Amino acid sequence: RVLRLLEGLGFSPLHRPDGSVALRTCPLLDAAPANPEVLCEVHLGMVQGASAAFGGPGDGGELLPFAESGACVLRLPDVRAAG
Repeated sequence: RVLRLLEGLGFSPLHRPDGSVALRTCPLLDAAPANPEVLCEVHLGMVQGASAAFGGPGDGGELLPFAESGACVLRLPDVRAAG
């Protein structure tokens, strides 16, 4: 369900076999280069809150800003269960 939420918000998430999620687009990309840490912390908090609301762990995880060419990488303790 978290992945569907991210899709609806415009992140174009790609779930990978290792459990990580590539966020291939960012609805706030224009603001990201100036403040990627702040923006990504907000996005991670949003994902953690959604995970908790859907019965997932709701804490932990990390969001790596621009970890790959054209994508940020999201890692949550149990993204498969939350997806």
